[in-house]
Amino acid sequence: MRSITVEDCMTPKVVTISPDIQVVEAIRILLQHNITAAPVVDNEGVLVGILSESDCLEGTLNGSYFSQDAGLVSEYMTRNVVTADPQEDIITVYQRFMTDKAFRVPVVSEGTLVGILSPKDLMSALLEFYERPVDSG
Repeated sequence: MRSITVEDCMTPKVVTISPDIQVVEAIRILLQHNITAAPVVDNEGVLVGILSESDCLEGTLNGSYFSQDAGLVSEYMTRNVVTADPQEDIITVYQRFMTDKAFRVPVVSEGTLVGILSPKDLMSALLEFYERPVDSG
């Protein structure tokens, strides 16, 4: 049976954001790296959330409406993060993407962030899955 794990297709080098920086600085980081979301990790490297473009927009709009700074990442990040294990099958994770509408899934092994899985990563893996010959041996 053909199978591809999360580890086979994840992006291992992950741009992360601290919960203690301003949302405006986080926007700068996302734009600089041409990404739409980033895991938020604390000083020990523990995943505490994820910050998306939508979260950033909410922070800056709220700040401008009240004539204040946009606020900290910790105020606007999503705390309940859908994660994946590196050894999980990508089909299982793909189903979770669809069910939970989690478009960026941090990959965590023994509590440590080891990668991230994006829709593009999944599409590449699925294409490989369907184009790879079935081993008949």
